[in-house]
Amino acid sequence: MPTQPTLWNRFCAKMAGEVSADTLEAYRRASLAVYDALDHLETHRKIALDNGKNVWTMAPAAKAETLCTWNAFVLQTLGDRFLEADYEGDPTTVGFVPPITADQILRFYTPVEGWLNRAQQAHFNPDYKLDWPVPAQLPQWSDVEPCPNAHLVGMLEAMRAVRDHTQAALTFLETSEPKTDDEKKSKNTIRQLQASAIARARYADDMMNGNPSRDVHERVEEHVKAAIEDFFLLGQLLAMPELALKINAPQQQPQSPPKPVSPPTSTFDSFSSNVDIWGTPAPPMAPSTPPAGLGRPNDPNFDMWCLTSPEARTKFKQDREAVRAIKTLWQLDPDPNRTIQIQSEINAALQRGDIGYALDRYNQKLGHFFCAPWGAVYITKRPITLGNERLGAMQQFIFNVTCEGVNLGAPFEREIMTGNFTPTTKFEYGDPNEQPDH
Repeated sequence: MPTQPTLWNRFCAKMAGEVSADTLEAYRRASLAVYDALDHLETHRKIALDNGKNVWTMAPAAKAETLCTWNAFVLQTLGDRFLEADYEGDPTTVGFVPPITADQILRFYTPVEGWLNRAQQAHFNPDYKLDWPVPAQLPQWSDVEPCPNAHLVGMLEAMRAVRDHTQAALTFLETSEPKTDDEKKSKNTIRQLQASAIARARYADDMMNGNPSRDVHERVEEHVKAAIEDFFLLGQLLAMPELALKINAPQQQPQSPPKPVSPPTSTFDSFSSNVDIWGTPAPPMAPSTPPAGLGRPNDPNFDMWCLTSPEARTKFKQDREAVRAIKTLWQLDPDPNRTIQIQSEINAALQRGDIGYALDRYNQKLGHFFCAPWGAVYITKRPITLGNERLGAMQQFIFNVTCEGVNLGAPFEREIMTGNFTPTTKFEYGDPNEQPDH
């Protein structure tokens, strides 16, 4: 289907409040590398089988390559199918998507390059050791009930594609019998997960028919999401069967629905200033006791730049307006101890290796948020809770602290803000006398 929007498409998209899909299209064009890697993987399995290898005796680097390729494939497939389903569902806005759809698709696309990069490293280095916690989880689903029809169609199509591609790996698993008790336990768990995924997928397929009622829509959505999550995990266990020992049994983990917060727009910003980024703001708390390490704002040796990205501090310290903005931020913070406490949690997580600085496709640090105090963009390496917000693995986030508009009645903001951050020319000092534009 052509994706170059016409003037009519642009008019219809503007009337519908949709945003440009240019960034999503760039990610979709990169899908060829993912599918090439998947084809190579299936060829590699046949060669290994001919050489007397099986899922239990594959080299660790080969297993890592298989797992990373699988994760990249599932995420790319989800993004592709969602985008195609939106275009097919509303041809009048081809080249544009609703903000919630843009956010969801970008959540899928963003981690793909990281997994594909690791797969390539494992392919060329027999001594490669995976540096990311596995089995990994899918990015969070957008918090909208019920999801748009295009989302449901995209999920169903992605589920079918992912289900079909598990068959080759399942066949490879059955080529040899496990020899140890641990291998037997692993295989039994994998078979149980396979049964769960197939049952959920079939149930979702059987329920879906044309334009479903709201009740049917919600039931199909529940089962198709669970099936996709099962297949995502199944592919990882089929790549590394020993991972099955980490889970007791395949089951759907209950999750509290996250609440919407304001979208980021930064030196590394979200997909669009109109895209909602979903997270869980910290609940109101009593005044906090300052943690050791960063000091108190009224201490003479307090570092008022402790919230600023390390790479940005030198530049902003020489900017008089930036210095004034940082001083004002701390003066207006109603609970600076709480702010310092959250930053201390982030610093500790960074030191432990639970999070890292987010990198671009050239392996360079993304940078900092567009508004004072210009905090760094981070990425989680494993599920973690920071500032009372639960984050999944491979989620980008910033610590958003701002007094913008406070003197005009806007609330002081202090939150862990998740998103998919991209460059922007936007820049702000966070003036408390100006209304925030987000």
